[in-house]
Amino acid sequence: MKALNVIMLLSLLSLSGCGLFSVNQEESKKINGNFTGCAIGAYVNGMENLSSFQTMIGRKLAVVLWYVHWEEPFPAAEANLVSANGSIPFITWEPWLNNPLGTLEAIASGSYEGYVRTFMKAAKNWGKPLFLRFGHEMNGNWYPWDGFHNGESAGPDAYKRAWIYIYGIREELQADNVNLVWCPNNTDQPNTSWNTIIAYYPGDQYVDWIGMDGYNWGWENWQSFDSVFGNVYNTLTSLTGKPLMIGEFASGTSEASDKAAWITDAFSKIESNYPRIKIFCWFNIDKERDWRVNASASSEAAFRNALQRNFFLDRI
Repeated sequence: MKALNVIMLLSLLSLSGCGLFSVNQEESKKINGNFTGCAIGAYVNGMENLSSFQTMIGRKLAVVLWYVHWEEPFPAAEANLVSANGSIPFITWEPWLNNPLGTLEAIASGSYEGYVRTFMKAAKNWGKPLFLRFGHEMNGNWYPWDGFHNGESAGPDAYKRAWIYIYGIREELQADNVNLVWCPNNTDQPNTSWNTIIAYYPGDQYVDWIGMDGYNWGWENWQSFDSVFGNVYNTLTSLTGKPLMIGEFASGTSEASDKAAWITDAFSKIESNYPRIKIFCWFNIDKERDWRVNASASSEAAFRNALQRNFFLDRI
């Protein structure tokens, strides 16, 4: 009988090594960057556009990006639609707040603790892995949570306190399926000594993924993918070994330049020269510029063709 028990135990250990049993179920909720290739993601400007966007590009999305303003509830309905599509939700959590303490100080001091806890509990209870990008592009000067609008030289430290506060709530509630994405802009605006990407970084112990945002605006200064992302990529890969993604990117259009060629070059460069980029999210909307993949027939064809390579993944 003892011999039979030993055989059964060895069999179970063998199965576990084959991946049929998870040694750590909590750890499986984390999304790590230990995979080959780069996952396809996009903001599609409404869940009603998800299916048509995927049809247009000829691939499924591994990651679907959208935006939630504070104090809106956790978007379970949208998350369910994304999950049903076989994709991972990527929620950008934007603290559009009007508080006399200032946005970052109000968050760090716990003025919105009830909301933060309710949102994080709901995210935990949803139960599947997701990305949560809090207060992105903090090194810019266009959001109420950036350093410029929170004391300028005092802004980076205020941002780190707010970030660590959010992280602390996540940890206390054991919302282990929530993967926090810290995501600066590709350039520092304003370009001053206090406003640097590194100054806003709270430390590896408080971050799961690193993002970066950047655009080829397509005005008089047409920028290649390397011009948009080369410097910020080098900064971030020197700063940390955390997995890296492009949180938002796209190219505008220009009569004098070729958006289709820009797209072809961008995806070729991601594959050949930017090995740490594990996810990208294309910003597909006609907004400040026409960022859409289908701004022209040629740009649509270029996008679709580029993503047919096996390097680009429709599942993580």
